[in-house]
Amino acid sequence: MEEEQSKQQSGLGVGALVTGIIAFLMAVIPCVGILAVVPAVIAIILAIIGLSRPNHSQGVLVGGLVVGIIALMISASQSFLIGKIANKSGNWASEIEKTVKSVTDDLEKEFGDKEITIHVNDGNDSVQIKASTSNPDLENKLEQLEGDSDTVKAKATVEIEIKK
Repeated sequence: MEEEQSKQQSGLGVGALVTGIIAFLMAVIPCVGILAVVPAVIAIILAIIGLSRPNHSQGVLVGGLVVGIIALMISASQSFLIGKIANKSGNWASEIEKTVKSVTDDLEKEFGDKEITIHVNDGNDSVQIKASTSNPDLENKLEQLEGDSDTVKAKATVEIEIKK
């Protein structure tokens, strides 16, 4: 009877250690490490069950428990890191919009009444930025400058096209 219980305990210890090692190997792989939670928890449960029973040799059980806890911590840290990255990447669209507006404004200041088109291709994705300004004739500009008004009125249009 005692021999049967010892075999059962060593089976739990080996199961906990092997499952803990598998969880650890999964946990150190980027993006796959999140899935290591399942085998890590299984390893911890097996080790706790084995340790709760009276046994003379508990080294393999303790080893399975330690490796399972380490794998669980690595996996949890990866999920935390991915969550932080996801939170930071939520506003990238507004940042692109601000950048396009800034570039368009700079081009209008630099080139005046010219129509400017910027086309960027990257594989299947493309972005096209068109900027144009329409000012009154040069005669109207001269009259405005000579008159009471010190400002020149201009109409600016911006067109952004994003293709996928």
